[in-house]
Amino acid sequence: MTGFYSKDFILESAYGQFYFSSIVVYFIATIGAIFTTLYSVKVLYLTFLSNPHGSLINYKQAHEGDIYMSLPLIILAVFSIFFGYITKDIFIGLGSAFFSDNSLFIHPSHEIMIESEWGVPRLFKLLPFVFTILFSILALVIFEFYSPLLLYFKYSRFGYNLFGFFNQRFLIELFYNKYITGTILALGGQTTKVIDKGSIELLGPFGLEKGLLNLSKNIASLDTGVITSYALYILVGLTFYLAIPYLSLTDNSLLLLICFA
Repeated sequence: MTGFYSKDFILESAYGQFYFSSIVVYFIATIGAIFTTLYSVKVLYLTFLSNPHGSLINYKQAHEGDIYMSLPLIILAVFSIFFGYITKDIFIGLGSAFFSDNSLFIHPSHEIMIESEWGVPRLFKLLPFVFTILFSILALVIFEFYSPLLLYFKYSRFGYNLFGFFNQRFLIELFYNKYITGTILALGGQTTKVIDKGSIELLGPFGLEKGLLNLSKNIASLDTGVITSYALYILVGLTFYLAIPYLSLTDNSLLLLICFA
């Protein structure tokens, strides 16, 4: 009861293309529609038919809403059940000009509405509705009258594996967490270690601090107490000072290289 053209017409349009792939999509989407209805039936069953599983204080004071809450819900319920089916032609009809021929533009070469409306057999138009009602009744009967049989099947080896397969979402999340999430986390850890704790720290305050400490230790190691070493330092400095004008006139890159050295 989600509106006619939001589900049934999509299924009819899938079948109405008359390709093998579209027919497969029709049956897969029909199965999805059945399970969607089963979820809704389960919610209604647990809410209104089954015994409450919570504490008494949670539902003892439960009551219907007042008219200000009930009236909008009644209006929405009526529209959700009948509005889509009654006003289908307004939204997707070929002969309607309510929305300037269509609310959704479809290129003429991709138009399949005629085939969907008159080419799809009546059986496949009613199949989602019939299966929905059939499986809903079947689920209610099994859960209400044959629950021990259901539990026996669930705890059998085949039933347990089947239930685990569907309960774990076709094992998609297992493979995703094992092969994709773990790999991305490991890559992120290495990236953090190499870039954040590696390059950024070496080029940032930590690297600057270590560099200045090493430079100060190297400069302090020049203090040997030997007079000949001091004379050598003075001679090298004087030679370099006298050579600066000549080095700058010939090639600045050589002067920069010596300074960095």
